[in-house]
Amino acid sequence: MYILNLNTREKNNEFKDDFYNKEHYYLILSDVNELKLIKDILEIDEITFNDCLKFDENIKLDLFDNYDFLSVNTFEINNDKVEVEEVNMYLSDNFILVVCKESHFIFDVVKCMIMNNIHLDNYPGVVNLYKITYIIFKTIIIREFENLEKLEDIILDLEDNMMNGINDNHIININYIRGITRTVVKTIRPLLYIGDRILKENIRYLKYSDMKKYNLDNLQGIDIGIDKLYKFALSTRELADKLLDIYSSKVAEKTNSLITKLTLLTGIAAPLTIITGIYGMNFKEMPELDYVYGYPIVLGMMVFILIVGVIIFKLKKLL
Repeated sequence: MYILNLNTREKNNEFKDDFYNKEHYYLILSDVNELKLIKDILEIDEITFNDCLKFDENIKLDLFDNYDFLSVNTFEINNDKVEVEEVNMYLSDNFILVVCKESHFIFDVVKCMIMNNIHLDNYPGVVNLYKITYIIFKTIIIREFENLEKLEDIILDLEDNMMNGINDNHIININYIRGITRTVVKTIRPLLYIGDRILKENIRYLKYSDMKKYNLDNLQGIDIGIDKLYKFALSTRELADKLLDIYSSKVAEKTNSLITKLTLLTGIAAPLTIITGIYGMNFKEMPELDYVYGYPIVLGMMVFILIVGVIIFKLKKLL
């Protein structure tokens, strides 16, 4: 657990029973297992406490008398895999409590704020709490943009690979990537709800009269950033869906090429079929039957026709 007192600038990387003073402002970082240590001190209710203990795909913004509880999901692209994790935040009049796994990137971000004793302007304490909230949201949006760029690169690499030739593994990879993009869109879409609530001033910090005076641009920036993030996610999903069209097109192209070659070979073989058909007839008075060199001559003609046909089609670049 990491705690920063924004009044005294004192920072702690371990829990102490007497750390909390209701007259001061705090930034607190906790993993899921440590939350129980401060549950009673910060008067955290059972419902949100239990929500923090288990992963939930649903986004939450619950307004309580003592704090607002916010739960959002974020995603990471690692080794061509998508990992969805949860971030929980308690937004009070005098503290921000961030609860997430130590492996989550937000844990490192907030830990860095605390250990580096984040410097904020000399604004009212609640304004500084909002600024920290804004920094966390901005970090989430930027990080998700970076992950979407990674996903876009994966899609484009697969597309380039298919343009050089397709194989059976491509359809498996396409379906896998399409599944990832759908998960990403599903994860980002609920953030639109947060953006709308921010502009409607339903989050605790925005109820103060002086908040917009300091943070009007930030308010709009969060909502615009979420909208752009969602549109990027949708375009990435469309890009992944187009991979299936490219694959189908390449399969059709490959099939048409094979059919064309088979047709050309049939055309080359047609004269040979005619010759064998003629000399397969059982007429007694066929003059060539008694000719000593008839058999090798006919074979030579057939080979000649075959070679000439292949050369002609090669010159026309049909083979």
